[in-house]
Amino acid sequence: MNPPSESTPPPPTSATPSAASAISGHFDTRTAATEVAGDVFDHLGGPCDLAVLFGSYHHTAAFAEAAESVRQTIMPTTLLGVTAESVLGVDRELEGLAGMAVLAIRAPGAQLHPWRFNPETDAAMLDDPAALRDFLHIDDEFRAIMMFADPFSTPITRLLPAIVGCGGPEQPIPVVGGMSSGASQPGHNALVIDNAVVHNGAVGVTISGKITVDIIVSQGCRPIGKPVVVTKAKGNVIQELGGRQALEIVQEMAGKLDEEERGLLSAGLLVGTVINEYKARFGRGDFLVRNILGYDKQHGAIAVGDMPRVGQTVQFHVRDAETAHEDLQLLLDGQQLKDTPLGACLISCNGRGSRLFKDEATHDVQTIRSRLGEIPLAGFFAAGEIGPIGDESFLHGHTASLAIFRAI
Repeated sequence: MNPPSESTPPPPTSATPSAASAISGHFDTRTAATEVAGDVFDHLGGPCDLAVLFGSYHHTAAFAEAAESVRQTIMPTTLLGVTAESVLGVDRELEGLAGMAVLAIRAPGAQLHPWRFNPETDAAMLDDPAALRDFLHIDDEFRAIMMFADPFSTPITRLLPAIVGCGGPEQPIPVVGGMSSGASQPGHNALVIDNAVVHNGAVGVTISGKITVDIIVSQGCRPIGKPVVVTKAKGNVIQELGGRQALEIVQEMAGKLDEEERGLLSAGLLVGTVINEYKARFGRGDFLVRNILGYDKQHGAIAVGDMPRVGQTVQFHVRDAETAHEDLQLLLDGQQLKDTPLGACLISCNGRGSRLFKDEATHDVQTIRSRLGEIPLAGFFAAGEIGPIGDESFLHGHTASLAIFRAI
């Protein structure tokens, strides 16, 4: 791992915490970058501490030029960026359209440590928690890590647990971010860290000091049937649940669903693994939800997008717009008890938006604005969202992961 090398930008000119966001739907990359950078600079009137840049895949070829334009205009101490299938910001979600968005935060007293993980040279770091902790600058004033990763080249199932665990059992590391989307082959996603643009691995920033980062993860699924224990499994295949063939349990459960649940089931069945086995009861939000990849009718087994272990409790789930709406509202209501945020960064599953909410294509953005006010906001639709449930951060699907920044 090597942090990017460059001269440090001038410090922000104002001691007052503030933030700004902007979004452009212009197809021309240079024009889009000029628009978002100009809008943010007009609001802030000077340099910022952190800028996060999001570009749809339409802008990938010239994303380095766009990032440099933004960097030169708003002069962030740290610039983080990622390309995606679609972006969102301010009051819009530009699904399937050319889009560029930026969130800029000025937070005097915040400490930012940018880093890059190169999978070709840095894999050994993942087996050395002390070295990883030192590299990430995990200190007594540590708040959170924001990271973006390329799904083709990043060993995320090793990298994320290594980061989360490098603080030891007494200090789990909260991580927020997501996997770049929009590219169909390796080397076609772009990641930005300060003045560097790379096409593999992961980039991130460790946030410490006089700023808080609250992370909420809203799942777009609801449990159906009853919890059941895995009694036989191999690799990513669940062979038995409760001592019976897994597929038999699925078929039995499906036969007991009401008409509404059967309608939701037609969109696909998911499986959730309980995160905290010590809870007396399990409800939505208590599960790490994964896709079911296929069924083995001959052996009565199901393949899932995880590595289930014997003894784990699982429950089947379905995607549900109403549950997703209620869950996000509930989590945001809790944030209303706190001070008004400086701004927020939203990483949403690329299966949400109009794919989940149909006619409400800007559902998540509008829900956030209805609960937290018209705060600066930007983000993207990811191929996997990163955020904490309980004390541990995971790679999710079907979720909205929201980082909410406040000054101290």
